[in-house]
Amino acid sequence: MKRDYVWIGLACIILGIFMAFQMKFIQGTYLDGDTPTQKTVEILNELASVEAEKELLLEEVTRLETQLEEIKSSASGESAIVKNLTDELDRYKAFSGMTRVSGTGVLVTIDNPPQDVNLGSEKNIAYDYRLILDLINELNSAGAEAISINEQRMINSTEVRLAGNQVNVNTIPIAPPFVIKAIGSAKTLDGAINQRFGIVQNLRELGYYVEVNQVEIIEVPAFNGTVKFNYATTVE
Repeated sequence: MKRDYVWIGLACIILGIFMAFQMKFIQGTYLDGDTPTQKTVEILNELASVEAEKELLLEEVTRLETQLEEIKSSASGESAIVKNLTDELDRYKAFSGMTRVSGTGVLVTIDNPPQDVNLGSEKNIAYDYRLILDLINELNSAGAEAISINEQRMINSTEVRLAGNQVNVNTIPIAPPFVIKAIGSAKTLDGAINQRFGIVQNLRELGYYVEVNQVEIIEVPAFNGTVKFNYATTVE
């Protein structure tokens, strides 16, 4: 029995030495000589410092943005030239589709007809997307100043093309119902697409649901993509 106690004691001593060596190794290699508690405190302090620095940077950004707006406002108020240039820039941004606009116009909704259970096939306006292009052309020829399809603003580079069973507009897939907003003379726009043998009559004869409403105020969103010119340059 006494010998057993001796062996147990030796085993405990060896295990204690091994654990102390391992703790020393971890402390020197991963904790830079600190205890785990000290390292935790250090990390928490660094985190608090980073968060405080982030708050200061956000406050600085807000301050600079406010200062910029004050400078722009002051410059516009003091200089008629700057104000005129600002107005001209806003006008060009509106024409190019880079800003949200509102005004009188028409709201056109086009949807698929109810599925014919007997035929077992479903008609999809996406497959007749060229009719959507025809409708947009009619609106443009009638003087539409801004057009959107399902909140996608139409600009000079906008594509309307079939993508599977949907339609891509500004590379964004959209599905029926198609809601087309157009700003312009509501009466003229309505008359252009609702004329006899016109595009609305054509769509309805094909079985599609079409609703056209004249509205006093309609809002067309801004183009939310990017426009790049890789080949075209300005001519002086």
